[in-house]
Amino acid sequence: MGGAAPRRERPARAAVIDLGSNALRLQIAEAREPRGSVLLTRERAPVRLGRGVYESGRIDDAAIADAEQALLRFGELCEQYGVQRVRAVATAALREADNRDAVLARLSAAAPAPIEVISGTEEAWLLARAVTSRLDMSQGRALLLDVGGGSVEVTLLQDGVAVLADSHPLGAVRLLETARRRSGSDHGAPFLDALEAEVGRHDWRLRDRLGAGEVSLLAACGGNVETLADIGAVAGEGFEVLDVVSLDAVLDDLGHVSPAERARRHGLTPDRADVIVPAAVVLRRMASLVDVKRLLVPRVGIRDGIEVDLLPGEAGRDPRADWRHTLVASARALAQRYRCDPDHSECVRRHAAALFDATAALHGRGPDERALLEAAAMLHDAGSFVSCEDHHAHGAYLIGASDVVGLGDAERLRLALVARYHRGPHPAEDDPDYRDLDPGSRAGVCVLAALLRLADALDATHRGVVADLSVRTGEEPGRMALELVAADGTSLAAELETARSKGRLLEEVLGVALELRS
Repeated sequence: MGGAAPRRERPARAAVIDLGSNALRLQIAEAREPRGSVLLTRERAPVRLGRGVYESGRIDDAAIADAEQALLRFGELCEQYGVQRVRAVATAALREADNRDAVLARLSAAAPAPIEVISGTEEAWLLARAVTSRLDMSQGRALLLDVGGGSVEVTLLQDGVAVLADSHPLGAVRLLETARRRSGSDHGAPFLDALEAEVGRHDWRLRDRLGAGEVSLLAACGGNVETLADIGAVAGEGFEVLDVVSLDAVLDDLGHVSPAERARRHGLTPDRADVIVPAAVVLRRMASLVDVKRLLVPRVGIRDGIEVDLLPGEAGRDPRADWRHTLVASARALAQRYRCDPDHSECVRRHAAALFDATAALHGRGPDERALLEAAAMLHDAGSFVSCEDHHAHGAYLIGASDVVGLGDAERLRLALVARYHRGPHPAEDDPDYRDLDPGSRAGVCVLAALLRLADALDATHRGVVADLSVRTGEEPGRMALELVAADGTSLAAELETARSKGRLLEEVLGVALELRS
C-alpha cells in the first residue's frame, strides 16, 4: 500500500511596505524555482506624509490617521496572502519630521512589522539592486535617479558597481510646496521659473559629486517617472525610453495648466497631477547636467531591492555578497575623493583582510564585518584631506558626514569609529559616539579597529614591504605569532617596530600576547 502523499511546502511569501512622502505602497511576492519571484499583488494608498513637513517640520494628525488606516489594510492583505516575512521602511518625510518618534510609534502599532527609517544612501543601494536586475549597466558610468516626494536619490555606477550614492532635497512634493509658496500658484510661467530656480541651486553639488567622466546611461525610477513614461515614452528592449524632447513636450503641455486640467487630459489622480511637473523639471535638469538625450524607465523601485533579501534566491548564493562588494567599492571611490594614497590604502586593506581571516577563530566576526573592515582600511587616512595632524579624528568626521553606498546611519557610525581608532587613544567611553553604541557594536568596533591598527603598521613606510603574512595560534597558550615575509631586497625594521606598538590593542581585545617574526 502506498503511504500518504508528502505534504507540499507552501512557497515563501514576502511583503514590502514603503512609506514614501507622497504615498504608501505594499508589494507582496512569492518565491519561484529555480530562482526569482512572482508578484502577487500591489496596493497604493494616496497618503501624503510629506504634506507640510518640509516647511513646518511636522507630519500632521490627518496624515498620520490616514496612514494608520492604510497600514491596517496592508496588514489584512498580508494575513490574507499568508505572508511569512514583512519589511516596512520609511524615507524622506519621516527622516526629517520633528515628530518622527511619536509618528513611528503610532504607525508601527498599526503596521504588520516595525517601521525602519532608512537613509538616502540605503534607498539608493536598494534601487541599484533592483535596476541592475532589469538593465545591463555593467559597462562604463551609469546614473540612477529615484525621484521621490521628499528627495531624489542619485546613484553612480562604474562598470556595474555602485560607487556613489547621494540624496538631494529635490523631491516632487518638496519642490511643489516651495515653488507654490514663492510663485503664489501651482502652474504657469512664475511657477515653472520658481521650480527651475530651486532645482538649479543644487547644480554645483550634483556636478561636484558626479565628477568628471561621461555618463553612458541614465535610468530613472519613481511613481512620477512612470507616469511621465505613460504619457510620453516609447518602447525599448525590455524597458521604456523617455527622451528629452518628450520631457520638453510634457512640460510645455502640462506646466502651464492647472493640476485639475492635467488630471482631465491624462486621467491622473489628484495626488499625481500636482507633483508631476516638478518631477519632470528635475528629470530634465539631470539629463542636461550629464548631457544625455534619453532616460530609461525600468519600472522598479526600492521595494524590489528589499524583496531580494526577504525571499530565498538561487541555491548557494549569498544575497549579502553584492552588498559587501558595493561597500568596499564605494569606500574606494570616497577615498579617491579625499585623496588618500591609493597604494597604501589597498595595501592596508589586503593586510587587514588577511589578519581578519587568520584570526577568525579568535574574534568570531562574520563576512559583513570583514567588508566593514576593508572599507575602513580604504578610508583610514581620509582625514589627511583636512590636516595630517589628528587625521584620525578628522577622518571619522568626514566618514560620518559622507554618503557610503549601502550603509545606514548606525553602520556608517561604526565605520567612522573603526577608522578613527586606527591610531591615537584606544576606544574608550569618554568618546560619546563609542559610549552610546550597544555592547555588541562596541565589541565589534574594538576588534576591527585593533586589526586595522596592526594592518596599518605593516605598511608604516608606505612602500609595500610586507609581501605576505601568516598567523599561528595554539603553539603556546595565550600567544599569537605573526610571521612577516619581506618583499625582495627590503627591510622590515620600521614595520616591525610600529607593529609592536600598534599591536597592543589587538592583544587586549583578543586576550593574547603578540609575537612578531620575520
